[in-house]
Amino acid sequence: MTDHRIIHDFIVDWFARFDRLDPIEMFLPDLHPGVDWDMPDIDRSLHGHDRVRNWYAGVLETLQRPTEHHVSNVQITDAAATFEVLFRARTTSGDTIEARVREHWRFDVRTDGNPLITSYSAEILEEAKV
Repeated sequence: MTDHRIIHDFIVDWFARFDRLDPIEMFLPDLHPGVDWDMPDIDRSLHGHDRVRNWYAGVLETLQRPTEHHVSNVQITDAAATFEVLFRARTTSGDTIEARVREHWRFDVRTDGNPLITSYSAEILEEAKV
């Protein structure tokens, strides 16, 4: 049985790492090598970790540190999590962006109770340039 508190804490930590724009190596161990990564602005010719690396390189080129992710409406089952994220960031060109995003994760539970994400998708619900 999945410990929902462990999964919730993992999600909070995941986005704290994104707020700092930690190196990609801090994320890959939590993603299955063949993860189905479905995010805006991805290279669909790439798969798994290669797709994630490519997407994240674009993030690092586009955004300044730190970013802000505020997680809410978390719903966790034994193998999935759905939640909303309010995202704010400043681009390298100085613009402020804000978006409300619905995230859907599917995962396997590892022996330590933490998820190994097998599917990661984000759907933009609302986007604004502030």
